[in-house]
Amino acid sequence: MTEEQELEEVVEGTTRVLVPVDRTDNGPGKKMGRVFYNRQMAFNRDVSVMFFAHPDVRPTRALDAMAATGARAVRIMKEVGPDLEFHINDWEKVSADVIQRNVDLNQAERCVVRNEDLKCLLAHERFDYVDLDPFGTPVPFLHSAIQGLRKKGILAMTATDTAPLAGTHAKKCVRRYQARPCRCVFGHEVGLRLLIGYVGRQAAMFDKGIEPLLCFYADHYMRLYVRLPESADAADASLAKLGYFKFDRASHERTILEDYEAGASGPIWIGDIIDHDFIQKMPLLDTLAEKDRCAKYLQLWKDELNVPFFYENNELSSDLHVSPPRQDRLLEGLSEIGKVSKTHFSPTGFKCDQPYSVVKERYRQLFT
Repeated sequence: MTEEQELEEVVEGTTRVLVPVDRTDNGPGKKMGRVFYNRQMAFNRDVSVMFFAHPDVRPTRALDAMAATGARAVRIMKEVGPDLEFHINDWEKVSADVIQRNVDLNQAERCVVRNEDLKCLLAHERFDYVDLDPFGTPVPFLHSAIQGLRKKGILAMTATDTAPLAGTHAKKCVRRYQARPCRCVFGHEVGLRLLIGYVGRQAAMFDKGIEPLLCFYADHYMRLYVRLPESADAADASLAKLGYFKFDRASHERTILEDYEAGASGPIWIGDIIDHDFIQKMPLLDTLAEKDRCAKYLQLWKDELNVPFFYENNELSSDLHVSPPRQDRLLEGLSEIGKVSKTHFSPTGFKCDQPYSVVKERYRQLFT
């Protein structure tokens, strides 16, 4: 280990991991040396552990493509023990050395430590599962990951560039994702659907479709788990689930469009972002670092309507100039006009299968 970063042992979940003493504990983090570790991403890694404990997730060859300390893959192998070969890669030699130490520390015999350029690695090898967790946008590595997946392979991907995706830096979003974002109260859902749509468009270039299993927003990042079936028909079916939308800032109405119109945002994914059949079988393990938070999100994902987009309690109360009611009372009242659920995007947000005008009128009847 170089003198740049001193290591110390921490326990994440039930796994012992060597990490830099100088590290990030909150927010998106910043690189303090050549080996990166963010304590706040423990929840992100918890979800990966739950994902690999799913009875329908059975890869035989997996790749953590940009592994840093290797915490994610080592935790999966230690806490789930799947019957697979897990390749853990980082192009930084010093990171690969730390990964090897963590593999040895946990006696993770089926882990293969790699120190290679990701694009070169994926140009020659294929995997059932590829995990992209870059520092920032995954865009430069996406084509390599898509090409490196076997038929019906699973792509897991983290994007921490939420500001462009959610509309704060619109020009950067257009440059990076070839899509127009929308800065609004439901901007993080727009960003997530924009990201899924981008993956779908890129996959279609290689005659692959996408099937979202679990796609969510948390803290400072967006996370996707998508299966990529390989066929021209699958690609066409995925492209058919792309669309545009308009947000009327006067009426607050969200309008989904099949084709582009002047002033519209997108293209975005207008299909499901959570496979409820899949999520129903995702287990809550006792080993998780943030078990209570995982339990909360797992229930939200199981119950959340897949309709775009969510509404905000505060948005409606401000529109009608009333104090916002309790969330449980609001959901109970809205259940009489249609389907309604909480949303993982916001503690004060909710999903409803009715247009804003109908929700607003019911809100007016209940609380004014």
